[in-house]
Amino acid sequence: MTQLSKLKIILGIIYLTIVALVVFLFFYYHVYSYLNTDFIKNNRQEIFKFRDKHIFLISIAFFLFCVIWVFLLGFGTPLIILAGFVFDLFLGSVLFLFGCAVGATLLYIFANNYFKTLIFNYFRSRYENFSHHFNDNEFSYLLFLRIVPGIPFQVINLLPVLFDMKVKNYFFATILGMAPGTIIIISLISGISSKIEEGIDFNINLLSDPQISIPLAALAVMILVINYIKKNFFRGKN
Repeated sequence: MTQLSKLKIILGIIYLTIVALVVFLFFYYHVYSYLNTDFIKNNRQEIFKFRDKHIFLISIAFFLFCVIWVFLLGFGTPLIILAGFVFDLFLGSVLFLFGCAVGATLLYIFANNYFKTLIFNYFRSRYENFSHHFNDNEFSYLLFLRIVPGIPFQVINLLPVLFDMKVKNYFFATILGMAPGTIIIISLISGISSKIEEGIDFNINLLSDPQISIPLAALAVMILVINYIKKNFFRGKN
């Protein structure tokens, strides 16, 4: 066994250990219980005062947390909920998009160097039919996969390893592909957050508020457009 092979094994063990530890701590300390509307509603005054007083530090901490979380194969839902509740639409979207893009790109580089064989063995048979799409236009196809829901976030982050995608294309396709859904969802969550901050109860009547109804309508339109594109341009090519 070469020194490089030994190094890859050691790095792989360290990486998997860190991932397992983070997952264990996440559930052991019930971190998920702090990512729901009841907790935020009951502690809204303290949360929003702390946010307004330390917005710069919170922004940096959130960005770094996004990078680390995505690099450790974390799922995106808690991050986007947090971004929508803590920040406004612009800042929340920017921090979330760039944090996820940097974390995913670092994961891609790391996996491409140290886990390529494992990823090939695990994903090749399932996604081999994607090869001609990536060969034709890797940027456009990854951008499409980012926009379209269906493939798990972690899988999409690793999938381009199969096709040796350029890092620059990976990074920008990730940002642009995630942008439409991110902006719509953070806009919706920010609208809910503003109502909670005002002390308004979360109920069905909020659906008539423009801060809620407009993002919901945009989300519905986006889903229709995605389904149309899938049906007319990609279903026959898979």
